[in-house]
Amino acid sequence: MRILRTIHVLLFALLTVFAVAAPAAAETFPTLTGRVVDAADILDPPTRSAIATMLTTLEEKTTDQFVVATVTSLQGQSIEVYANRLANRWALGQKDRNNGVLLLVAPSERKVRIEVGYGLESTLTNQIAQEIIDQTIVPRFRIGDMTGGVAKGVGDIVAVLTGGIEAWKQRAVPPH
Repeated sequence: MRILRTIHVLLFALLTVFAVAAPAAAETFPTLTGRVVDAADILDPPTRSAIATMLTTLEEKTTDQFVVATVTSLQGQSIEVYANRLANRWALGQKDRNNGVLLLVAPSERKVRIEVGYGLESTLTNQIAQEIIDQTIVPRFRIGDMTGGVAKGVGDIVAVLTGGIEAWKQRAVPPH
């Protein structure tokens, strides 16, 4: 009887491990090929190049590493979970400073996320990130300007990272 019970326990444990590991194994991420990974192909080449140049300059000036990614699917995950896993897989930012930022766009699911490393959370807070999404990126997406939404969002994030909240507020408020 004990052998049979032990076999059942081991079989249950093995099935549990496979049930938990299977979704993670099925998960695929785009390869980090540069500062702009446009797997969903929503950005035109000049915009990709301009954003990459802006992000290179940011990293040279501040050491903050910022990557823009577009994906064709979140593979059934929430954008928060997918963005966190992608940022961790790519190891964005310097390990000792945790100063990475990921702007993730999943156009087919109509989702956008700004994932911020712990080292930058006091500068690029969740509130500011959400305001950039709501006030800058999404309004452009709604009028069909995906490229403009991403480009302007990147500009706003860079403004916050290089000049803080006051620089962003000045940039975000249109002149009267």
